[in-house]
Amino acid sequence: MKKTFSTPFVLLATSMAAMGQAPGFPADTPIPKSAEITEFVKDKTFTGTRSDGITGKFNYRSDGKFEVIYPQFKEFGTWRTEDGNLCVDDPVNGKVCNQVRILGGNLLYRRNKNGEVVTLKSD
Repeated sequence: MKKTFSTPFVLLATSMAAMGQAPGFPADTPIPKSAEITEFVKDKTFTGTRSDGITGKFNYRSDGKFEVIYPQFKEFGTWRTEDGNLCVDDPVNGKVCNQVRILGGNLLYRRNKNGEVVTLKSD
């Protein structure tokens, strides 16, 4: 049996792709360049709370190392940026990039697992 998508779904997906915006980001937040993301996060620690109530600390060092600390676990490895993305290489997830936006003093971080956008506030 052939599966088809409804027209509204296709139009929404096409519109979002054309705008270059991921679901959950405010429409007026531009896609930051790699250098802008690097300058914004390096040598800073951010705190963010996921929709399930779990709070984590995100630390991005200028030497390219990072750590993310949650009550249940810790991730660590190296980080780099691409236009619109913060990328990591760690033993848990391997090489992966998350879409990000900068809004005021906060980093909006889109989780790959479920698409949730978490606001990371600088400590």
